[in-house]
Amino acid sequence: MNGYLQQKPASISFIKVNLLPFSIIDKTNSTDNDSDMNKCVNFEDSLFILAMRIRLVRDVLTLDASPELFLQKTADDIMFTDHIFTVLLTYLEENYQLIERAELLQQIADLEWQFSQLLQSFLLHDGNLSVKTFPELQGKIAACRANSLERLSVAERLRPAESGNERSSIVSSDELIELLKMA
Repeated sequence: MNGYLQQKPASISFIKVNLLPFSIIDKTNSTDNDSDMNKCVNFEDSLFILAMRIRLVRDVLTLDASPELFLQKTADDIMFTDHIFTVLLTYLEENYQLIERAELLQQIADLEWQFSQLLQSFLLHDGNLSVKTFPELQGKIAACRANSLERLSVAERLRPAESGNERSSIVSSDELIELLKMA
């Protein structure tokens, strides 16, 4: 018989790794962190990923998942999603000349509303993964919901201001003629 089949498989061991998603990027070497990050952020893909994370957590709550397997990851996903919403909204707030800003603010507001509803249902949920079963999560989830509602109001406040900015950034035909003469 072949020598491979007679050998026992190597023992597999798992290493517990505690990754902090916020420490992956080292900003100490960058000279202009904000402009570098603004160049790298793909808002549409980021919003798509957030939508999928919200759906995943909603599905985990809908199913009767085992807390020992999914509670920590679900809580981590909620905290991570909360942080990413804050980061994206801050970038949109600071980058007022972004071409698709109004549309992105609308998408953030829609997703933020879904996230807020998800957090509310998590707070009221009676299943295996709930704050009723794990009351130590109630403060964190309630804080995330408060953050979500605050960000939602900021996104709503920024959107009406956007329509006035769009009108002021439109170049009239006379201005366009003058600009073309200069070139």
